[in-house]
Amino acid sequence: MAFPHLQQPSFLLASLKADSINKPFAQRCQDLVKVIEDFPAKELHAVFPWLVESIFGSLDGVLVGWNLRCLQGRVNPVEYST
Repeated sequence: MAFPHLQQPSFLLASLKADSINKPFAQRCQDLVKVIEDFPAKELHAVFPWLVESIFGSLDGVLVGWNLRCLQGRVNPVEYST
């Protein structure tokens, strides 16, 4: 099965980093779903560490990530349900 839009993992990572900085939470989630569905596991393997760290934060606490642990249903119901 050939993928006509195959990109180098470094290009995929660079475009993910550039796109995720200023997008709202819901858009970041939609983009993440699209990337996971559209790209083969081999390419996702190369960007997986960055994805996990950008979403959940770094172990040392330097990067907060998407700050999921602070989402509350009554304060941010749309983001919480997303």
